[in-house]
Amino acid sequence: MEVVLGQVSVDTFKILVWIGASIIGGLFVFGRRVSSGWEIASRMVSVLLAATISFVGLNMAIVFYILAHLADPRWSVGKDPMVDIPELSAGSFFEPVTNTLNDVLNKVSGSLNDAISIKNAFLIIPDFVVPAGQALWLLLALMIAARLISWKIGKMRAQEIERNTRDLADIRSQLGLSPFKEKMLL
Repeated sequence: MEVVLGQVSVDTFKILVWIGASIIGGLFVFGRRVSSGWEIASRMVSVLLAATISFVGLNMAIVFYILAHLADPRWSVGKDPMVDIPELSAGSFFEPVTNTLNDVLNKVSGSLNDAISIKNAFLIIPDFVVPAGQALWLLLALMIAARLISWKIGKMRAQEIERNTRDLADIRSQLGLSPFKEKMLL
């Protein structure tokens, strides 16, 4: 998996997030048959909820991937270049001094390159965090819509049960049977 992700560009990551969210949301289209408009609306809200949650999750997964691979050159495309320190050399008499200076300069340049890598990665991270944050606002609205639709479906089912109970009582009275008695189940 690491080999595959190592070849993927930032723009391809963005496309893969949309594809993944669409596939996961699409899986929620399938299920038992729906018969009313409210059940269709509930199914569509479920599809959108699944797609939105996966969109947020996939974006955040890419953020963690970027944080785990800070030195990856993909994050620095078009950004600040890395610092290269020339190798100091001198005659054999000054070799211990130049070796020490080379070690110090390599450590400094390594730390500077790490800071540049972090800065470049942090310039890419908002490309994934901002859409995830916006999707959280959509998620809030979808959760409210799902709750309202669920309330409406529950109310309609309660009315249907009441209507069926009344119809059953009418049928029993027409047949001369004793009235229907509800038993409380605990």
